[in-house]
Amino acid sequence: MKIFGVDPVNDFNWYFIWYTLTAIAFVVVGTQNLASTGMTTAVIYAIGSSLVFINFGLHWFGKAAEGWKSWPPFINMCPDYLTYVPSLPGCIDMLGITSKSGGLLKTLPTEVNNVKMGDTNKVFEYTSVNVKAASGSSALQAICDRCKNAGVTWEGVYDGDSCIGIQMQAAKQAAIAALPNRCLVDTDDIMGPINTASGATSGIMKHTGFMKS
Repeated sequence: MKIFGVDPVNDFNWYFIWYTLTAIAFVVVGTQNLASTGMTTAVIYAIGSSLVFINFGLHWFGKAAEGWKSWPPFINMCPDYLTYVPSLPGCIDMLGITSKSGGLLKTLPTEVNNVKMGDTNKVFEYTSVNVKAASGSSALQAICDRCKNAGVTWEGVYDGDSCIGIQMQAAKQAAIAALPNRCLVDTDDIMGPINTASGATSGIMKHTGFMKS
């Protein structure tokens, strides 16, 4: 519902408004309470707390937050707790986190130079480059299936139960599909209703000055 052409629900950032009002109240009340102990303390508190709120406000609501369209803001090079080896290139488990039967085997530091890309028992072949390059759900599903079989999780990709990457991609596609797919200008507003008897449009005649009174 729009009021005076403004949608109060979608046109305002209510989180920012709430944050601003809370910050003002916090600074004002705290300053007033400290004023009785001395103006110097109150002024220092007012300036310090204001800077803190401004810093977090810029961090959460400023331009730096505009790129945070999805969580996480970036995808790690490897699944959680795995180590990236540029010479492969791929990821290995040097901590022994994959206890699943058939999962990745632990690689000792002395074994790193001997590991080959084709050794799927020790090398996780997908990286964030593959995730970003995945153009469809089938490619993402292959990565998630590999995570499942390897017994690893990957923040923003696979959480151990579901393929978050596909869910995020589906959400983006749904958001795009929900956009209005129509001309913003009604043809009747330009052409006017068609006068079938004369074969012309009253809108054209009206705007060109040929419409008879």
